[in-house]
Amino acid sequence: MDHLLQKGKRVLKDNCIITGGHFRIFFNKNGRSESLNKGTLKSFEAAVRLFKLARKKGLSSDLGILINDMGSACDEKGCPVRPLSFSRDDYILPGSYIDILSSYGIAQKEVIIYWEKHIRNKSKKAFLKKIKNKNNDIIKRRQGYYLKTGGPFVKIILTRTQGKDKYGVPACPLIMGGLLKEQADLYECSINYYYIGPDNLENIPNYFILGKANPVGEFLGADIKVENIFFEDTL
Repeated sequence: MDHLLQKGKRVLKDNCIITGGHFRIFFNKNGRSESLNKGTLKSFEAAVRLFKLARKKGLSSDLGILINDMGSACDEKGCPVRPLSFSRDDYILPGSYIDILSSYGIAQKEVIIYWEKHIRNKSKKAFLKKIKNKNNDIIKRRQGYYLKTGGPFVKIILTRTQGKDKYGVPACPLIMGGLLKEQADLYECSINYYYIGPDNLENIPNYFILGKANPVGEFLGADIKVENIFFEDTL
């Protein structure tokens, strides 16, 4: 855990959003459930510890978490029906998260929740605005729309063709790029802890996809310094 804190400290500065513990909510006819593991909990605690350190240093910062509330991962086609009882307004984090927060003297109300469905919808609107303005960096292919880049990725998928929606459904890079845009409206830097062990693919995209979020975020107008801290061990 200490080495994760040290990595965060090296890039920590004023006006940062610090996130970790990202997970997906699974919906079924009996209700909802969260699939948590040691690595996910560790990533959340790492973010909490760095946030606590920032506060101790007198730095302006916030603590956040991305929760996938769409019923499916961004690269899956299906989306189970969400129970009517689900409400974001009074959502309570899993007990293990509350315990971690309490051990550091932090209340849940201090945690900013980024709902993936909300981010997806805002990302789609930003994408459609680019289409309307006939942005030359967007290219159309049979599988969907792509972003042309001059970086290590020649092109990055933005949407996948699906059903009657001719513009397609937002793909992971567009959603995560939209998250950066959302953060950039309030913060100068974003420090994110991601557990990328093989047992956590249901909760977050792989780190290769997360790396594509930066150029997409810049394309959407996000001016923010991003530091993603990946780890696989849970010791």
